[in-house]
Amino acid sequence: MYVFLPNKHNLHHPQQDYSDGLPPFEHLEVPKRVDAVLQGIQSATEVNLVTVTELALDAVSNLHDKDYVDFLLAIGEQIEPEQEYIPTVFSHNLLKSPLAYRGGMYSKEIGTPIGKDSIQVALNSAAVAKTAANYLLETGQDVIALCRPPGHHAGKRRYGGYCFFNNAYIAAKTLNQQCAVLDIDYHFGDGSVEFANVNTPYFSLHADPWQNYPYLDSNIALPTKYTELMIFPNGSTGNSYLDLFKILLAKLGNIKYLIVSLGFDTLGTDRIQDDSIYLEPTDYLIIGQLLAQIKAKKLVILEGGYDLLNLSACARYFTLGLLNQESPTI
Repeated sequence: MYVFLPNKHNLHHPQQDYSDGLPPFEHLEVPKRVDAVLQGIQSATEVNLVTVTELALDAVSNLHDKDYVDFLLAIGEQIEPEQEYIPTVFSHNLLKSPLAYRGGMYSKEIGTPIGKDSIQVALNSAAVAKTAANYLLETGQDVIALCRPPGHHAGKRRYGGYCFFNNAYIAAKTLNQQCAVLDIDYHFGDGSVEFANVNTPYFSLHADPWQNYPYLDSNIALPTKYTELMIFPNGSTGNSYLDLFKILLAKLGNIKYLIVSLGFDTLGTDRIQDDSIYLEPTDYLIIGQLLAQIKAKKLVILEGGYDLLNLSACARYFTLGLLNQESPTI
């Protein structure tokens, strides 16, 4: 199994998350997430690890709005070591404001701090998605991209939810044919859905997005064009989740490539959740097995998952399932 890894992700280490107000809590999107997932994959199969050093500025610029990308690059250059930037003013148009206040045009929350190296790291994460997609095109072999930071909350000109650039749709644009994005992160990918199109529709099974991040405006309905969106109820068990997952997979239709936005934050012990879902590590074996039955060639992209104690087990079971192998005891 080829696994693609960003070489810069350890430089992005957000310290505080103010999403719940004061006092802030210790940020969950930490480098050890990737280490744990990689360890789980390596315990399941032989891994050909490819470390990606490039920055995908061109790919990011071809997907996201120019003023948004320019802002992130500029604010990154102004941040001092050990400093973190979060917006303090929120409005639709702050172009006449000093640079430090413009972040409120591009984010609606204060849980995604930007450090000195964060944007360079996000560009490196995007390069992992692009490189993995090119490998899939060249070889036709399923592949895993351990993108960090994640990407499915990043919209055309918006960051948040720990995401800056949309890794899944950067990969989709690279594949550019008979492709779909399947999102099984706990949260609704409010960024990814902005990019859904006739060539790359978006499929998602997620928690109620009005009760959980991204906390949608109650007057806004979920989009239906080029999407298949399903909500799992609060209190869902592994079996009930898997039943919904099978229904969603049946809607994929005939595609050549499948990009899987994989979040392990559906694990019952993940503290990121507002509503509760009770998946166990062994449920990811079945998720992987169900994906293995899909004929399309697959690119798996890491999104969320914050229970460091159990991430390795989840990744191990998922990989075994994806490879359609029996599961030994962990």
